[in-house]
This record gives sequence, C-alpha cells and structure tokens, in this order.
Amino acid sequence: MGVRDLMRKLEPLPEGPLAIGLSGGADSVALLTMLRMQGRQELYAVHVNHGLRGRESDGDEAFVRALCRENGIPLTVYRAELGDRRDENTAREARFAFFRQAMKETGAAALALAHHRDDLAETFLMRLLRGSGPDGLGCMSADDSRMGIRIVRPMLGMTREEIREALREDGIPWREDESNNDTRFLRNAIRNRVVPLLEELSPGASGRIARTARLAAADNAVLEALAREAAEGNTERPWLDSEVLQEQPEAVQARILRAWWKANGPKLDEHTLNEPTTKALMQLARTETGSVNLPGGFRCLKRNGTLFLTGGSEERKEPVLWRAPETAFGDIRLRQAPGQGDPGDGKTCQEVPEGFAEGCVIRTRQDGDCIRPFGSSGSRKLQDYLTDRKISLPWRDRIPLLCREKEVLLVCGVGAGNVPAWQPDGRNIRLQWIGEMPWMKETERKT
Repeated sequence: MGVRDLMRKLEPLPEGPLAIGLSGGADSVALLTMLRMQGRQELYAVHVNHGLRGRESDGDEAFVRALCRENGIPLTVYRAELGDRRDENTAREARFAFFRQAMKETGAAALALAHHRDDLAETFLMRLLRGSGPDGLGCMSADDSRMGIRIVRPMLGMTREEIREALREDGIPWREDESNNDTRFLRNAIRNRVVPLLEELSPGASGRIARTARLAAADNAVLEALAREAAEGNTERPWLDSEVLQEQPEAVQARILRAWWKANGPKLDEHTLNEPTTKALMQLARTETGSVNLPGGFRCLKRNGTLFLTGGSEERKEPVLWRAPETAFGDIRLRQAPGQGDPGDGKTCQEVPEGFAEGCVIRTRQDGDCIRPFGSSGSRKLQDYLTDRKISLPWRDRIPLLCREKEVLLVCGVGAGNVPAWQPDGRNIRLQWIGEMPWMKETERKT
C-alpha cells in the first residue's frame, strides 16, 4: 500500500489556506505528500528547529528545506531559543507560538498536524498515568484549537506502521529522530515498552485505546458546551459571580472554573488546575467568604457572592484626561450628554454644570484619595467611604474614579462626591458611566 492508497483514510480538511507543521519525520512527510497529491492549493510548511539534538536538528532543517524546494512548497523556518528550559512542555509552547506567528503571516485558516492513531493512544495512556480526568483523556481531536489557532489532525485514523510502510513502498525518504528511542522519557517508554506489552496481552489494544480517547473527546465536547452556555462569557475576566456555578453538576462547575483559570491565570502547563484545587474552588464558591491558594502565586478570594483572582501581573491603568463628549478608561466610558431634567442617581449618572469636569482625570484609587460624599459637610478617606458602602477589597483598585487632583468627584457605580447642588433652571450636562459595573451588586445589597 502506497501513499495514494493511504489517502483513503485521510479525514476531510477545511477549505482555504492551510499551514502544516513539518518536522521532517515520517508522519509529517506523509501528510505533506498526501496534501500535494490532493492538489491542495495555498499550502504553507512551517519547521521549528529547537536545536535540542545539535547537528541532527540542523540535519532535519536541511532535509525539510530541500523537500519543500523540490516540491515548490513555501517554507518558514524558526529557530527556538529555549535557554535553560529545554523540557518537552517549553519546546511545545515555543513551537505553537511560532505556528501562530506563521499562520498570521501567511493567512492560513488552520494548522494541519500529522498526529496518528498511535500518537492518540500513547497520549491517552500518558494522561491516564498522570491522573487526568475526562477532559484530559479526550485528547487530540481531529478539529481542535490551541493558543487561539485552529488545529486539524487528518491522520488520526492511520497507524505509525501504515504510514512508514506507505513511504517505503513509494521510496519516499524521511528523517528518523533517534531520541524517540530514549525510554527515560515517559512517552518513549509507553511507545516502546508499554504499548508492545499491551498488544502482546491483547492484540489490537492500541486501536481500542485510541477509540476510547475519541469517545471521551466526544463526551467532553458536550460537557464543554454546557459549561460555556452556563458561564455566558463570564470567564474572560478575573472575577466570577458564584451564581454562575449554582445548580450546575460538578462536572460543569469544574469546566467553568478551569476555563476561568485558563483565561486569567498563569499560562504554563505546570500551573493547570488539578482535581483537589478545582474541588477547593467549588467549595469556596459555596461559602460566604474565604480564600484558596492557587498555582503560580495566585489566590482566589470569595467576597459578597463573587470569586476574585489575585496575585497576577495585571498592569495598573494609567490616568486618562477627561475630554468631552466621551472618554474611555478600560472597558468603561464616561459620556457627556445633554441634561434630562433630573439630577441623576449619583451612581451611574450625575448632572453637573457645563464645564464642571474640565481638567479632571479618570483613574483608579491612589494613596491619599479623599471624597466629600454628596450632601455631606465633611471629607472622608476614599478607603473608608468604600468600606462603608460594603465594596469588597478586590473591587477597590478596579473602580474608575473621576478626580480633581486627590479629590474624588464621581465613583463609578457607587456614588458622587463634591458636586454642585442640582439647579433645575441651570445649564446642566449629564455625566454617565457606560459599561459593566459588577460591584454595583454590593451597593444594591447594602440598599
């Protein structure tokens, strides 16, 4: 059976420009060959030289360059600088960062990778040994995404030996990575020792394991969809209303929390949430107040019905000079509009004399800030003002303020400071905060 016969097992691929991860090994060479035989247009090869095997790595690069030159395939080559971190996870993260860069430059709609059925079975066994749950065991989908790029794996129905036999039949060369025989690495030990033993004990074991992985992936996709529906897009920010988790099965709660962590926590694989930490977060969500320590120096706090992630490297927003008719500060805007004949609620809108806000800035709180609450004769520290209104500590550095030097005039979604008394016959304009203000729930509870 040659490569053309093997093409019958190739899964459908999306239309449009396609990038292919080309290592020079048998699998990626076979995939490139099959795509060429299909007459695939707008095909771009991407090779990453990690430099982990010295001259052998350079030999892979030279082979790939020659292969693409002979076949008229545009090729992009990247050289990874891994520094002291030369482990598999670091290499993979660097590789995918380069893939994403190449896709942006070429306009490729998807990235094709040459993983096959045996890769799928080996990954399943690796994750099983590490104690992964159903979401981890449902690995290597035929159509997936990672780091914001679409990934397709059209060879999951083929075996390693089928691929090599087809290349040998057609006299197509490839590069062999001798480090794949080093059984000090878990994947290599599974490939060279565990899988052969399983096949000896139960012939066809590898295929059945791969089928189990695909079934797990299908079930996990349903649970992920339920989690996305329940979360309603609320996982992309560093706070999460605990009501989102209520009345959801534990499997859905866990996926919501992991999606939240993935979007807002550290990006390294070793900082993923394990089962005990996920359960601790679910328990925290059911309590009135408390905290849980998380990987990478993060913590999760529970205050007034909201979970907060703290400890990240979120940059403090720089002050912005207020300018009419509208000024943006992050996701919130302060808009000027004509007066509407009432003073406003003081929280989301406030009517003031025309020109009152000129020279003011929008910023978050600073040491020494004070406010003279509207209707009050005295000034208070902003910290005490927010405490009195039951605003949780994690919100206090996120709330936009309209300030004149150290005096706070408007606290977004909370209240007004020293603004002139409203005059029904005056030339008033309305200042209105536009955007999501989740901390308002706390002022509403107080009221």
